[in-house]
Amino acid sequence: FVETNGNYDDVFLDILDQLDTKEAVFQRQEIDFSNKDIFIKIGDATFQYLNKAEGYYWLRDISGYFKIGFKDKNTNMKLHDIQVQLQGIGIYTVGLKALLSFINDNLLKEITTGLHPITRADINCFINYDFSFVDKTMFATRKKVYKSISDTGSANKTQTIYVGKAPFMLRLYDKKLELEKSNKKDMMEEYFLNNDLDIEKPIFNVEFEMHRTHLKAYGITTIEDLFSNANSLFKKAMEDIRLIDKDTITQADIKNNSKSRAKALFIWDFIKDNFNIDSFLQLNFPLKRLKREMSIYTYNNFIKDFTTLLNKAKAKNKDLELSSDYVYLLAKHFLDDVIIEQKEFTSEKPKKRYADVVCFDKDGNETDKQRKLDSGETIKPVRVLSFKECNDEILCRQIENLENSLYFEDDANKIEISKKLIIAYEERKKRGLGNDS
Repeated sequence: FVETNGNYDDVFLDILDQLDTKEAVFQRQEIDFSNKDIFIKIGDATFQYLNKAEGYYWLRDISGYFKIGFKDKNTNMKLHDIQVQLQGIGIYTVGLKALLSFINDNLLKEITTGLHPITRADINCFINYDFSFVDKTMFATRKKVYKSISDTGSANKTQTIYVGKAPFMLRLYDKKLELEKSNKKDMMEEYFLNNDLDIEKPIFNVEFEMHRTHLKAYGITTIEDLFSNANSLFKKAMEDIRLIDKDTITQADIKNNSKSRAKALFIWDFIKDNFNIDSFLQLNFPLKRLKREMSIYTYNNFIKDFTTLLNKAKAKNKDLELSSDYVYLLAKHFLDDVIIEQKEFTSEKPKKRYADVVCFDKDGNETDKQRKLDSGETIKPVRVLSFKECNDEILCRQIENLENSLYFEDDANKIEISKKLIIAYEERKKRGLGNDS
């Protein structure tokens, strides 16, 4: 969690305003969209909107390194206003300290007090060792809740085993098997090779999940406390949940659940004795480079997103024919809207060149509305029929006139005509009057 100061409200309200504005743009264009199509700016960083959960509006940075939740000060008042979750891709490529420095010392610095209470930590160790022989009878612990998962592979091999439950639990699992189904495989294999792990051999993960209540029992309340005590926390966890050598006790001991007398397996003591997080904490990406990477939206990113949008449209309507002319008009239409939207936020709104005038009869009843121009002249505004109000003949004539005018107008007017054509084509298609692809 992150404790906020008096500047927080302005940033939170700006996030809500951006969300409302982005949603309104999609709705105005009658485009289907999901949360992930909405992007939010906080300072120099760009975030993708994920969802709202437990009062928090969750955003993910565009590099996928971390997620941040922002909430209204008046909801869930027992929780801090900001919650941060670091993602594996950021932890194993950028490093914990660089990520936290960027988030706390740069991105959130102006709206926080500098207090960072810890809410959950997963402390783990990757090791070239095959733990597939392990079953739940081989643990000595006061934890009574076990969950064994073996949904893939042979029935004789354990792939994942859980011991305990929140706020303190062990996960022991085959990391290579997990990565076979993950888009992070290449990244993690590179990390393993850089840290002297043999990717041709089994790699298991020994991981302890610790929640706030468990950490507080050891006097750990902030993320700084966690870093200072991570080594001792992991070693203590290895003692609290021990993988034992069942040959060192009798069958009666096992039956009576007196496994505390058993010796730990050699590998368990080896991990406990040699575990050291200090070198991992030294992974520290240059902060300037991190900030720059998070802020850049490249041409390739745009092409990827635009291609995804077209594929999404085709998937939702298999009869949709995306001709080059139609896509061109659509793109020009949206570009014009974006330019207009940017002008609305970056420049003063133009003053009206007229004043509205309401006319009344002698009995005080409204009879008409007119406009008085700056010149003093009074005119009656022309009512323009929308395409929906036109009958079929007039609609088709309007479309023909607009199409013909495209050949004679300059680029600025062509954009406006293209916008009108898109709307007219959609109306004609709804009426079944033509094949608008």
